[in-house]
Amino acid sequence: MKILRIKLKQAQASYTREETVDNHTTYPLPPFSTIIGALHNACGYTSYRPMDISVQGKYGSMQREYYTNIGLLNNREEDRNFLVYLKNPHLLSKGFIQIGEGLKSQGNSFINRKTVRIDDEEYYSKYVVLMNKKKELDEENKNVVKPKIKELKDKEKEFKTEQKKFDKNSGEYEDLKNKIEDIKKQYKLIDSEFKDKYKREYDDLQKHFKTLVKKPSMQEVLYDVELVIHIRTQDETANDILENIQNLVSLGRSEDFIELIEAKETEICSPKSRAHLKNDYKIYANLSEVTKEGNIGKFFIADGDNTREAKGTVYYISKDYVIENNRRVFNKIPCLYSSNIAIQKRSGGIIDDEGYILSLN
Repeated sequence: MKILRIKLKQAQASYTREETVDNHTTYPLPPFSTIIGALHNACGYTSYRPMDISVQGKYGSMQREYYTNIGLLNNREEDRNFLVYLKNPHLLSKGFIQIGEGLKSQGNSFINRKTVRIDDEEYYSKYVVLMNKKKELDEENKNVVKPKIKELKDKEKEFKTEQKKFDKNSGEYEDLKNKIEDIKKQYKLIDSEFKDKYKREYDDLQKHFKTLVKKPSMQEVLYDVELVIHIRTQDETANDILENIQNLVSLGRSEDFIELIEAKETEICSPKSRAHLKNDYKIYANLSEVTKEGNIGKFFIADGDNTREAKGTVYYISKDYVIENNRRVFNKIPCLYSSNIAIQKRSGGIIDDEGYILSLN
């Protein structure tokens, strides 16, 4: 195992709290999962490499910025918002063509060109043709496919009723059984062929057309950010991080670029005397290691020769996750965000070779 120390600065950053929607608030320091994800991306990893993270730092100021939030709805709406064409329907990206916009809050119609503004006639024509094709296929299903399948199933029912009159070992019973199997194959084939046709001529194509929603939102942004990050991981992973550290270009949002100050291996040890956070930094200290009433932990407030319970704000910080029912379920670690913190040798706290306190999570 190796311990790495990364020092960096950011002119601006936002580490969005996942539970916020219209008012996107930020964590004061990046979550462990954000750091781990950025390092995995820098190294080109496609599978998880275990690592423990300690992060401390500060920011100069925070402001709320207004911006236009763009989102794609799961269901396409015919009468409102923006109609767009996605070049790749399997990727959520900015690679779309704006076809048109509903001019009223509701009651518009793209297919009937009612109170809408069309921005791209070529793709609007494709949309109209596709919607007409859907109508045509629905009519075919209603008037041709379903009646044909019903007719065959009614015939199947007649044969099954007739079959009950004969002994199971008789030739008549076997003959009717073969007819029933043949009818089943016929209506299953009709159903399968129509579903394939519907998918090919409509469903696969309609996935390109989506409803896009634009709405004003607010984002908290930190300015003049300084961070000191420690990483404990296997030697091979640590070497990969150092070799690929120049690929670490942002932390938080893609536009939150970093200025890399330092990336190096460091040593850790117990402090000879009380050690405090440096440079007015704040840290995410694991809540289970904080001194509380009746519980002596690694982190505490130094009050002369005495120690007191450390105070601060408790955040539940995401680290890693597992997939359950196709969803990411994050492992959240309760941490105390505080600047008024100290450690000492007997408390079990650790520092690096420059005296930075660590809380590895």
